[in-house]
Amino acid sequence: SSGINAEWPLRPGFVWLMIEIGIVQLAMYLISVSTDIKIFDLASFSGYKFVHMIVCVVAAMVLGSTGYYLSFIYSSAAIVYFLICTLRYIILPDSNEDRIARGSKRRNNLLLLIAFIQPLIIFWLTHHVTYGPDPVPLTKI
Repeated sequence: SSGINAEWPLRPGFVWLMIEIGIVQLAMYLISVSTDIKIFDLASFSGYKFVHMIVCVVAAMVLGSTGYYLSFIYSSAAIVYFLICTLRYIILPDSNEDRIARGSKRRNNLLLLIAFIQPLIIFWLTHHVTYGPDPVPLTKI
């Protein structure tokens, strides 16, 4: 049958979510990050990428590949900024009032890895929507 398989992005997305949570848990164990972050907290932080994926796919459907790439750039910057601002209180608990996180280099690298891997996963799971013709402009309908 022709058409878009609506379940396709869900399966790899869920698999990558589980892999990502497992890798983050393993990394936190290996670098001895002692924090009270629960697995559901990690799942929620990792799950924010799906909101941005939806924005990118809708932009691609409405505006074509240009809309996809513009929304991808904006969404990537937004999710990286959000994750750095929120996860630093969990991974780098010794942040002081001047908003400078002081922690080990390993903790900083883990924080940056978690934040900067999100756009790559978003792109890998959604770049296929830019294939094919751009949508017909509304003025020609």
